[in-house]
Amino acid sequence: MEKLILQTGPVVLPPPKGDFETLVEAVISQQLSTKAAATIHGRLVRLSANEVVPERITDLSVSELRGAGVSGQKAGYLHALAEAFAKDADRYSRLHEMDDAEVIESLTEIKGIGVWTAQMFLIFTLLREDVFPIGDLGIRRGMERFIFSPDEAPTKAQMTERAETWKPFRSVASLYLWKGTD
Repeated sequence: MEKLILQTGPVVLPPPKGDFETLVEAVISQQLSTKAAATIHGRLVRLSANEVVPERITDLSVSELRGAGVSGQKAGYLHALAEAFAKDADRYSRLHEMDDAEVIESLTEIKGIGVWTAQMFLIFTLLREDVFPIGDLGIRRGMERFIFSPDEAPTKAQMTERAETWKPFRSVASLYLWKGTD
């Protein structure tokens, strides 16, 4: 990791946005390029009158969301997310107080939010320092390139074992692995 850290320089995270808007962005960005996701998110922000809040999202029809570039499936996910946050606002307002496992459990109960999305939320919104998203392709590529050998494909068990040495800062290691593969 020392060589990677010296090579990439400091990693600076942007200030976190609100919990709900961050999750909306995460749903939009699933399986899309960063540029495409940013374009669609920008359209959604304009469509919701610059207020990406549950009430605005539930007020938007599927066809309005589709007009902004959101797929039909993701429109359903966005509505499910908005309904969950509106219906159980108290629970979701306490995400910052929950431990990592509780956050993952709470978020993955919402249709369209999986473990990867919950882990990204932990790292980029809650700024948790010890999250290792083993299922992330960028993490795998970074491990292959900087930790193991590009010729060998490490197993999840091997990657998990190596990541144990980075506790309690596995999120920081993840950030460097991502930055190094950009």
